[in-house]
Amino acid sequence: MFQMALPVWQKGYKKEINHRLRFKTVLYGERSEGVSFKIATSGIYNLFINETFVACGPARAGKNHFRLDEYDITRFLGQSVSVIVIEVCGYNTNAFNIQNQESFVQIEIAENGQPIKWTGGSHFQAQINPHYYKKTQRYSFQRPMSEAYHYKNPDDFFRVDYVENAVELECLKEKNIIPRYAPYPMYEREIALPISEGNIDIVNPECYKSDRAWNNIGEQLIGFKTSELDVFPTQECQDFEFVHLKPINSNQPIQLTEKTFALYSFPHLCCGLLSAKIKCNAKTRIYIIFDEILSDNSVNFLRLECANAIRYDLDVGVHNLHLFESYTMKYVQFCVLFGDCRVENIEIIENKHPSVEFQFNSDDEEMKLIVDAAIETYRHNAIDIFMDCPSRERAGWLCDSYFTARVERVLTGNNLIEKSFLENFLHEDSYDYLPDGIFPMCYPADHYDGNFIPNWNFWLVLELKDYLLRSSDKVLIENYKSKIEKLFDYFLKFENQDGLLEDLDGWVFVEWSKANDFVQNINYPTNMMYYAALKAAGELYDNEVWICRAQNIKHKILEQSFNGEFFTDHAIRTDGTLFNPGDITEVTQYYAFFCEIATPETHNELFDKLISDFGPSRKTNNLWSNVHFAAPFIGYYLRLEIMMRYGFHQDVYENIKGYFLNMAEQTGTLWEKADPFASCDHGFASYILYWLSQMNRM
Repeated sequence: MFQMALPVWQKGYKKEINHRLRFKTVLYGERSEGVSFKIATSGIYNLFINETFVACGPARAGKNHFRLDEYDITRFLGQSVSVIVIEVCGYNTNAFNIQNQESFVQIEIAENGQPIKWTGGSHFQAQINPHYYKKTQRYSFQRPMSEAYHYKNPDDFFRVDYVENAVELECLKEKNIIPRYAPYPMYEREIALPISEGNIDIVNPECYKSDRAWNNIGEQLIGFKTSELDVFPTQECQDFEFVHLKPINSNQPIQLTEKTFALYSFPHLCCGLLSAKIKCNAKTRIYIIFDEILSDNSVNFLRLECANAIRYDLDVGVHNLHLFESYTMKYVQFCVLFGDCRVENIEIIENKHPSVEFQFNSDDEEMKLIVDAAIETYRHNAIDIFMDCPSRERAGWLCDSYFTARVERVLTGNNLIEKSFLENFLHEDSYDYLPDGIFPMCYPADHYDGNFIPNWNFWLVLELKDYLLRSSDKVLIENYKSKIEKLFDYFLKFENQDGLLEDLDGWVFVEWSKANDFVQNINYPTNMMYYAALKAAGELYDNEVWICRAQNIKHKILEQSFNGEFFTDHAIRTDGTLFNPGDITEVTQYYAFFCEIATPETHNELFDKLISDFGPSRKTNNLWSNVHFAAPFIGYYLRLEIMMRYGFHQDVYENIKGYFLNMAEQTGTLWEKADPFASCDHGFASYILYWLSQMNRM
């Protein structure tokens, strides 16, 4: 992977929390072709050449494995001199989107295949980023530290001859560098336009809203306690009340003075690295707050349980601000507490999957809008692994990946991201803090609190079977065999006398609905998935024992869960006796048909009810009030999936519009929930493209 480069980091700081280093080297002379840049790191990096943003990364891998990124940088080089700067953050915190591993970076620049610059020699100078506040709050429970900055002087680091406060680097032990399969992101720029401005009143709230990400710092959640913080933007901004809003009808730069703000909008929900040009006539403190939607005509930076508030302390002069991490937003608000500045050139460098084409032959403008939203949602969430959302978590979740992997095949004709996603789980024999045999609910990630979703493991098994059909990659399937054997060995101890899973450990999750209240003692949707996973694994690995166990589970579910009209959700054990309280949810019916516990032939009356009486209009038709409503994740998708399976294509088409048109109209993306209370950009939601592609083939 590297010919000369060695892994390096600032001496004595490889385990330091939130440590931001900038590495610089200079190339002299014109180079017309063949200049490559290679990088691997345990952290997050941004690459600049002559102050132009080039790329960010890396592609993620499992623990103690690091994927190589390689770029042809020839077109970015200057005619006489090129200053190459790589900023890297070593977080050293547990998270859902990046693992806690000691910091390093390994860089090599080659010309026509021959190394000319590399780490481990004397080719790179490094310094700590002098502008960032180190002790910041976590961005969210799932992601590491947020960003805040103080620009006291012009940034001279890009000057050829500038060397100041250089740090001593040390070479670290050899790293396990592996290939990147995922395509490299495309960087598209979107410009924000002003829509309103107003004043800021300073209020003193009786109490400040907080979050588990800021209150529970300790051994299970690494970060800085609130008493240690250099700045606390999400608390500071709660002092602001936005008043005297008036619309802006000009696209000219806006002058902001003490206690004023300007609100901007992107054309659709965007994901990437925000930048702006700020010209300060006086020392200025400016807060940048953002969100995916508007709340009462302004930005609610706490809506998503994230630190969507970034503070800049700026000296007099011109500052080109560039955020280091990718964030998700449609609206961004610049709020000046004190000072005098002009704000201009607000744009976002979108970090998303390369452009894709989807053939949708229809004059239906509403469906075209939904299709465009689904494509945008996929592109935001398919960078190096399949992510649930590009905002709060940027995490690779099981179950979500089952659906998004099918979309990858439709849009690209391959499954390169899925290969990376599945391969990552093989990089550890077992997972710290989790029971032996269990897979993490999302990965690469750290789960110091020991939390896991036991039934989400079954989605992985179903995806493996799907993956083999798509890829013919028998090697990866065989590499999973011992792990799948350990998985089912784990569940054996939870089987009761009927062979059903009872009293599972962990977070038994069915969907974001009332169904989550009916998970113990025996949860039938979970056992339906257990049946489907055992059957799939038995077929994958020619294991008749698993197939026989699956058939017994199916028989017991039919015997215990179906009440003659609907499948009930759970049975409770009291004093050794099972009691079925009769709780019924819509999603459990969909699980039954999805897992083929039931079919339209065996349960035709129930299936007819689901088709005719349930769906997008159910909340207005007042039918079946004893059946709790399904949620988008994953009830809507299971519903439409079984309808597609059994040929109800026109109903699926109309259901898609009923469920998703409102989302597409508001944000240009598809959401985690039916209302904008959570992420408005969730990867699995792009699955509508899979259904439409199936219709196109008919």
